[in-house]
Amino acid sequence: MKKLILPVAALLLAANAHAQITLSSSSYPVSMIGTDSLKVTTAASTFPSFAAAANGSWDLSTVTDSTPVLYVYRVPTTTYQFADSNFYSLSTYGYQGNVQSSIVSAGLLEYGVNIPDTGYSLATVTLGTNDSLIIPAQHILYSSPLTKIAFPATYHSSWAATYNSNFNFVLSVAAAGLADSAGVVRTYTTEKDSVIGWGKMRVKTLAGTPSSWFDVLQVQTRTTSVDSFFIGGNLASSVLLGYLGLAQGQTTTTYEQNYYRAEEVTAFANVQFSDSTYTTPTSAKTHTQRTVSLGVAEAGTGAGVSIYPNPVSGGEVTITLPAIGGTWSYELMDVSGKTLAAEALPVTGNQAKVTLPTSVAPGICYIRLSNNGKQVAVKAIDVIK
Repeated sequence: MKKLILPVAALLLAANAHAQITLSSSSYPVSMIGTDSLKVTTAASTFPSFAAAANGSWDLSTVTDSTPVLYVYRVPTTTYQFADSNFYSLSTYGYQGNVQSSIVSAGLLEYGVNIPDTGYSLATVTLGTNDSLIIPAQHILYSSPLTKIAFPATYHSSWAATYNSNFNFVLSVAAAGLADSAGVVRTYTTEKDSVIGWGKMRVKTLAGTPSSWFDVLQVQTRTTSVDSFFIGGNLASSVLLGYLGLAQGQTTTTYEQNYYRAEEVTAFANVQFSDSTYTTPTSAKTHTQRTVSLGVAEAGTGAGVSIYPNPVSGGEVTITLPAIGGTWSYELMDVSGKTLAAEALPVTGNQAKVTLPTSVAPGICYIRLSNNGKQVAVKAIDVIK
């Protein structure tokens, strides 16, 4: 590979094009509702260095990552500004939750998590045919809000938060004499955040090409949680917890860096590390595209893709596509991520027409466009009737 040598003046211009940023409540749009695409890295050997740096440069456009995962998140709530979809686990038993958040003058705050019903059979673990772990629908309210970003967030600023939370479950283990017994996980959590650097970052777009460079703050986070487990109001035994792969008073510590840019509460990149030295990355998520444009520059812009008319009143839209050849397809989704229609997209020239199903209700929908099975763009349309 040939080295590219730039004149000193060009290097200075490139450096000056990216400046240290400060995040405050005015850094974000009024509405945060929308759907995003994230990519998850799968090959740690491709990671660049994430050492703390002033006017640093972090390039994630060369990592080996997954097919973009469509996260339906930032849905409106009755109490808080928005809720983000997230995934959690009790030992190896996963469940989804919606994190309740708001942007206030003090910072980006998280207040708790809403969890839907989830259930697992424990028969293969306990050998009891009817043994089960049930996670009932619940709202976990933190004892005090968790500050994810404290305003103003800028180079060398830091913040911390400590809170307690209770997570309910129902356990049936015949060998232990438990039948639909109420359980609680009581968790004490401490999170410490520090802005250790600033600079520019780029990621791989939905089309697989390098994105533009974006100004970011480099925030280092250490989160420690201590769990206590109770069954029927009493401390759960080690034998019982052993069935679930848990231990009384277990402590879990995570080490991560978040690279934040203005106008987005989702980190442009989230990097997980193996220990407190923050030198060995184990995984990362990159934020590649927003489907609702709020003046936020997308990493994966879906360049060359446009949809009109928008709003849609006649039930048909025309899609202009980039001239990249291949086989096109589309998927129409509602705001919950439910598929309303999906089929091949016949293209004439660089345009295609889509007729919306008559059952589509008025409101925001999303059209996901793929070329040769690879997602290129997700665009929002406003259906009116």
